Amino acid sequence: MPGRLMAAQPIRVRWRARWRLHVRRLHVRLSPAAGRAFAMRCGAALCLLFAAGASADTAPKADSDAVPKSVSCPDLASPQGTGEHGMDERETGGHGPLEQALVTTVSPAGDLVLADGTVLRLAGLAGGGAGAEVVWRAWLIRRVAGRDIVFAASGPPDRYGRRPVFARDIAVPGGAAAPVASLQQALLGEGLALARPEASVLGCLPALLEAEASARRARRGLWRRLPLDARNVAAIRAEQGRFTIITGRILDVGKTSRVDYLNFGRVWRQDMTGRIEAPGRIALEARGFAPGDLAGRRVTLRGTVFESGGPAVAIRRAGQLDLDDDVGDDVGGYMGGYMGEGRGRARPTGDE
Repeated sequence: MPGRLMAAQPIRVRWRARWRLHVRRLHVRLSPAAGRAFAMRCGAALCLLFAAGASADTAPKADSDAVPKSVSCPDLASPQGTGEHGMDERETGGHGPLEQALVTTVSPAGDLVLADGTVLRLAGLAGGGAGAEVVWRAWLIRRVAGRDIVFAASGPPDRYGRRPVFARDIAVPGGAAAPVASLQQALLGEGLALARPEASVLGCLPALLEAEASARRARRGLWRRLPLDARNVAAIRAEQGRFTIITGRILDVGKTSRVDYLNFGRVWRQDMTGRIEAPGRIALEARGFAPGDLAGRRVTLRGTVFESGGPAVAIRRAGQLDLDDDVGDDVGGYMGGYMGEGRGRARPTGDE
């Protein structure tokens, strides 16, 4: 009836099969026929308007893991007994308060099991390959099983209920004058573990990498076989599903709207590739250069290997990629460069 307040039917708009918009209360003072005409005329405008808003909402944002947090390594000096159960209530460099507890055993995964059943995971560490966890566990059993430790939580429990922590044993080797080092630093220094950039440990990553570097220079433990050469595809593929460290020279960089591909070989369908995802791209830009600047550079990657038309490592956090050299005169001898928008993981020109 003309002049009567009529409610238009719900309008469902599908935009590129990604967003559905439901307009449930669109009231107009029109006849049913005029209302339908109004809806048809405004449909395209509504689609564009809401799609633009959806695009803004789904645009890549700075991931909390992309840049280091403003926290430092916790001060693991012995608790002063100011809190209950020997707990020091002060905050420790952005981490939780210090706690002291008895370790009864070490799990097969290398986690510390306390007397009350709480399981502690040593934050910022990775085993580094098959069999490495066995040696890691044996070292921890000798060091802390049946003894008290001091620890500070670095984040909430994971889905398995494990609390990520920085920890040290009470009896510091070398006596009271020895520096207070975490169990993480001790394991890294022995070459029994690898530093893994995690969201909650990025502020402490330099100290972990420094401890790791001493084992790397001395070729201790895992460093007898690491880092893996990016050209050794078979060795990298054998580490699928495990955290490892890979080094090599990037021949070219491919780009899509969401991912940058660091190609270490000419046949990307079978050679090693590093995938820089949106948070990793933001982290690189925060350090002053774009992924395309990496063409011809020698780098070290650390991450979990997966298969993607060849072995690959996803780079999502600061600290997963390190430059090993400066751009030299030999860069001109490498084909490729920044492949440009839409080319993807393109091979260098002329490689068929």
